[in-house]
Amino acid sequence: MNSQLPTLEPGVTFLDDGDTPAALYRLVGRHLADANGSTYWLDARNAASPDAIRRHADGRVARSVRVARAFTGYQHYELVRSLPAEVTPRTALVVVPNVASLYAEDDVPAFEAEAMFDATLELLAALADALAVPVLVTARERRDRVRDAADRTVTAQRTQAGLRVDGPSFRTDVYWHDWGFQTTIPYWVDLLGAADADAEPAPVEPAAPEV
Repeated sequence: MNSQLPTLEPGVTFLDDGDTPAALYRLVGRHLADANGSTYWLDARNAASPDAIRRHADGRVARSVRVARAFTGYQHYELVRSLPAEVTPRTALVVVPNVASLYAEDDVPAFEAEAMFDATLELLAALADALAVPVLVTARERRDRVRDAADRTVTAQRTQAGLRVDGPSFRTDVYWHDWGFQTTIPYWVDLLGAADADAEPAPVEPAAPEV
């Protein structure tokens, strides 16, 4: 259910999705369900699957996603540089999966790749800050650098109950299934409050027997 996924705030969000590639599509679909405007998806490693986008976003939302694919570090860098001419304050979302992967390829000299990668992170941060738009990135390579450059990190992991997502102001407390839902202990703590282990139990008045 959408209520158990976070909406994305302006700024750069690093999605640490581990072995859960579907988390990217689910977060994008969740955010766009409540947003207006176009989405710009700068793709690397063929992460943008039209079927997956349509599966997690309705038709209107899916049609608002504009995908540009890069196959080399040079292409990726040029696409990032072109974003300021495309993105406006009305843009719903910018998605940059595998943000570091193409800069690790042998077709880009190491010294040049480092400079382009640093500039990419700086450009994305400046764009998000100047226009107050959310930018969602994932990374397999240079993860620590991407994490440090991001404004926040959201982690996603697969559990036996379903997809768990945790962030600075969000955590998954309810897992929905076809047969119903499964809750967690933090859910009930938030709902009912934590029990005080040192508190004396309140005395129970004996009830008068029914006649």
